[in-house]
Amino acid sequence: MSGTIISPIHDLLNDLHGRLQEERGGEVATYIPELGKADPEWFGVAVATLDGVLYEAGDTEVPFTIQSVSKPFVYALALQDRGMERVLQQVGVEPTGDAFNAVRLEPETGRPYNPMVNAGAIVTSSLVDGADAEARLDRILAGLSAFAGRPLAVDHKVLVSEAATGDRNRALAYLMHGAGSLRCDVDDSLTVYFAQCSTLVTTRDLAVMTATLAGGGVNPITGQQVVSVEAAAGALTVMATCGTYDYAGEWLMRAGLPAKSGVSGGLIAALPSQLGLGVFSPPLDPRGNSVRGVAACQELSGRFGLHLMRPTERPGPVFHRTLRGDTAHSSRVRCHDERAALTRAGRAIAVYEVRGDLAFNAAEEVVRTITADTESVRWVILDLLRAGRVQTVAATLLEAMAAKLGERGITMVVVDSEQGVPLPSAIVAATRDAALELCEDALLAAEDAARHSVSLHEQDLLRALDDDLVYALRDYLETRDYQPGERLVEDVAALAFILSGGLAREVVVGGRAVRETSMGPGTAVGRLALLDDTGHAHRIVAEGPTRCEVLTTANLTRLERENARLVDALRWSIARALAARLHRADAENHALMR
Repeated sequence: MSGTIISPIHDLLNDLHGRLQEERGGEVATYIPELGKADPEWFGVAVATLDGVLYEAGDTEVPFTIQSVSKPFVYALALQDRGMERVLQQVGVEPTGDAFNAVRLEPETGRPYNPMVNAGAIVTSSLVDGADAEARLDRILAGLSAFAGRPLAVDHKVLVSEAATGDRNRALAYLMHGAGSLRCDVDDSLTVYFAQCSTLVTTRDLAVMTATLAGGGVNPITGQQVVSVEAAAGALTVMATCGTYDYAGEWLMRAGLPAKSGVSGGLIAALPSQLGLGVFSPPLDPRGNSVRGVAACQELSGRFGLHLMRPTERPGPVFHRTLRGDTAHSSRVRCHDERAALTRAGRAIAVYEVRGDLAFNAAEEVVRTITADTESVRWVILDLLRAGRVQTVAATLLEAMAAKLGERGITMVVVDSEQGVPLPSAIVAATRDAALELCEDALLAAEDAARHSVSLHEQDLLRALDDDLVYALRDYLETRDYQPGERLVEDVAALAFILSGGLAREVVVGGRAVRETSMGPGTAVGRLALLDDTGHAHRIVAEGPTRCEVLTTANLTRLERENARLVDALRWSIARALAARLHRADAENHALMR
């Protein structure tokens, strides 16, 4: 069995990519000649989580120039270097409803409306630290590289093409210089801005860069604090209100994610504190947004429940506890041979108890953890009893995981007594104990270690007795057969050795029988199991056709009178059995507390 199973999130992304690849709408941007050379079939999607995990589909390693997608990252650098008040003096934060290259400034201040349009981005790039244009460009390249977690470089062919066709941006720069909002040399400012837009990235880079913003400025791959929490929050804010230009309002309604698009076909979207999303597909709609990128982000948001305005999941660790079947057992009392088999092979059963609400972020962690820990595992128990709300996206991911595990020969059992999470590829159990017993039975059957019948000599209580004592005991035993649901009557309260089938100990609460534990072949039930406890009536019933060798109360009295040696041997056997059971319970409690 392989120790690593590809997460079903990969499958969901691949399915999305395959369907949207057939989308033929939009046109590749040609007003910058080098951009017009892009292959319209290129399409990549990548998701980066805040703990550094990447999910990818399609052309995620194809390099392309970042263009306007650079704007929120450079804005974050400007906020980091100058502070919000200083930046706001020269660049506003209000949405315009205009196209990205609109020639429009605030009439009262002469500021560009926001840093996501070209006018605002030109000013923003002039605000990062640096004594001259070269130093500011070095700062921007270093900052973009830190966001990506690897060194980035400028595509000089695109840079030349940008400069040759940048008359509108020059007009904007001169207009702002005259209005006083651009306080650096126009040519120097444009040199930095054009180089910033010509920086080469991949879809994978975009996902990591966006996850860095979503994580409060911390790169999830390198762990570097690239910008402050405040600077990252400022960039995400203007992405939410202005990132897709005159489509920003509808975008936020449909996708619910801070986003930024670029004319090379890049698109980023962030879910704060959870993930970063990068998409690349060159064909653009009339607003300058990637057609496939918009469709991918909106579908992922809807399918994974990523909308920013949805209720958030409660914070805290996702996993309450993880266990393995060699140390954690069901309450079923099993014979020596079955216990030995479970100790030997029980690590094939993995138990995961989760807690808190399950939305995308928590469900992704659950899926990733379970699918990466399948070495020798054949049964997975997912206990949802401590979970809060299980959102639709979580149920989708868990069902995909159950199906994928099933393809690899791994059975998933979900403990879910109340929520009714729709997981048709999993088995549902009401309690963790029931799930463990089910998996133990399956493991014992697979190991050919299940004992459906056990002779008297093999009984746990009698294994250490001399043969002559076991033969002597037969004279005091009666063989009895029980049908399913039939109750052991009081005259067998001394001892009942189970030869085949099984018995269950039930407590009657409010007129309803609740199963507490069960015993299988090779084990015995005695007087204590039939006593009342805390006012509740207990009873022992057969779970199926069951045969027992019964030592009745009357025969026990006769045995005590006729064979003192056998009585002493039985008492010592019972004491040893109780000590062994206490030892096993202590070991299991220790495992549960780890």
